[in-house]
Amino acid sequence: MRSAKTLAGRIPQHFINDLIDRADIVSVIDERVTLKKTGKNYSGLCPFHDEKTPSFSVSPDKQFFHCFGCQESGTVLTFLMKYERLEFVEAVEMLARDMGMEVPREQGRGPVVKVDEDLYTVLEQAERFYRNQLRGASTAVDYLKGRGLTGEIARDFGIGYAPAEWHGVGEALTNERISEEKLLTAGLLTKNDKGRVYDRFRDRIMFPIRDTRGRVIAFGGRILSQDGGPKYLNSPETPIFFKAQELYGLYEARKALRNIEELLVVEGYMDVVALAQNGIVNAVATLGTATGEAHFKKLYRYADRVVCCFDGDKAGRSAAWRALESALPVLNEHRQLKFAFLPDGEDPDSLIRTQGQSAFQGFIDNAVPALEFLLSRLADGLDLATLDGRAKFIGLASPYVEKITPGVLRDLVQARVRDLGGMAQPLQRSKPSFRRPNPQQAQRTQELPQRMAEILLRLPSLWQELSDEQRQDLQLHAAELGVFGVLVQLVQQHPEADSEEILVRWQGLPGFDDIQQLAQRQSLLDSAGQQKAFFEGIERMLKRRKGRPQVAEIRARVAASSSQVAPEQPDVDTDFDPFDELATDSDDYSDEEFPI
Repeated sequence: MRSAKTLAGRIPQHFINDLIDRADIVSVIDERVTLKKTGKNYSGLCPFHDEKTPSFSVSPDKQFFHCFGCQESGTVLTFLMKYERLEFVEAVEMLARDMGMEVPREQGRGPVVKVDEDLYTVLEQAERFYRNQLRGASTAVDYLKGRGLTGEIARDFGIGYAPAEWHGVGEALTNERISEEKLLTAGLLTKNDKGRVYDRFRDRIMFPIRDTRGRVIAFGGRILSQDGGPKYLNSPETPIFFKAQELYGLYEARKALRNIEELLVVEGYMDVVALAQNGIVNAVATLGTATGEAHFKKLYRYADRVVCCFDGDKAGRSAAWRALESALPVLNEHRQLKFAFLPDGEDPDSLIRTQGQSAFQGFIDNAVPALEFLLSRLADGLDLATLDGRAKFIGLASPYVEKITPGVLRDLVQARVRDLGGMAQPLQRSKPSFRRPNPQQAQRTQELPQRMAEILLRLPSLWQELSDEQRQDLQLHAAELGVFGVLVQLVQQHPEADSEEILVRWQGLPGFDDIQQLAQRQSLLDSAGQQKAFFEGIERMLKRRKGRPQVAEIRARVAASSSQVAPEQPDVDTDFDPFDELATDSDDYSDEEFPI
């Protein structure tokens, strides 16, 4: 299923650039942060970290903000995304709306499907209908009171009631001149095989599902009667609702907390509401689906630490394993994931109602780090005191480790796997030899352009220090170099741009998430060391691109290597022709040779 952004069409990059140019960043920020004129710039207390001395600066000339304390910086769109906790498209729409501009959309390869904005209005009216129905439904009110909920918490979450009628919401909204077709599109009505149209939700407690802007996009309903229907029923997917990407309670959590340090992921709507009733307002729930990669990407936009709550039984641990597999590509050294396993038969709702907030918080505080859970699960049943057990453990762990984003976290997990597998020290070779390329070697080859991108992003002036021939060659191969290739094109087009301007211009282009992650990494080298590593890496990269070395040179290298190997102990793969595959261990930098 394609996302709403894709369905609505891409926002043209020229419009984004024009929007940034037209916006008055000082005015936008001053509405949210108190600024004072200091020379040609404005300053104030940074909204992104606690401080007593102003280190937050806004430049009206550059239309840029920068904090000298926490290093946050960017354009007016960057500010809105971080301060209002919006996604990029939402920030563009907010800024454009405030400036009285309409956001255009480009038609991609597929047909453009315009989102019907009236659906939001229809669902908002349905929410009002359900909330009004709750006031007169004693059975539903008694049920909520029995679950420990107050009228205030029901109001805050917009909880309502769908009457046990076939044409309740349908008739009410049709009287408001809303067409049956639109009610079907919004998921409020359903049609059976005989063509009969009736209310989708009947005799259910209704939980409105909101997007990050607070608009109702769907509903979840918990049944009260025993008519054989499902316990929980969600709206179907619509042009504005994609359940694999949404989280119940996220809007309410953002509304309650300006800075979210941690998000709890639970299973049900009642879990979220019950936790909020008892003072834990940072919980969200998936919508009847497993926690997938799209969910984790959204979670980590708002918090660096995520704790998933599961039952402690076998089913709960299986659910944790599926969640972990989805999270691995999203994890890095800046993001934490933990699992809290509750006692058998308990869920967050029942636990906090019977044992209180402190007991529940105790389970959260003692949550198991996800990667420890991973390694423990893989090692379960293996005898790591034996070579066979260690080898099997390393073989099982490697595919999972490879899913983690390249960086410090993956390096640490790889080291831990080697340690548990009895390979803490690298194997020593007594003599050089030609070998077939291995996966680790191929991975380092693929990571070289990424490392070059990391340095060039920090020091974009290095681009001008390359020779004309080197710059031409890199531009020629830009399409093959991934994120580094895109960066090459940007620094060529904007030779005066600094790191912050590059990030600004990259917004809306492919690979923006990747380059943001690179920008957050800390270098192990000083400026001179990075410069040396960059020029050496470029030479090595271009050498690979220009073709294979001469056969005579290879023969000489083979002869020299062979002369150092004792005849009675050959270490050459006799099935391997070095002139055919031309790859040795020395063709790539190791992590020790090329620290960045």
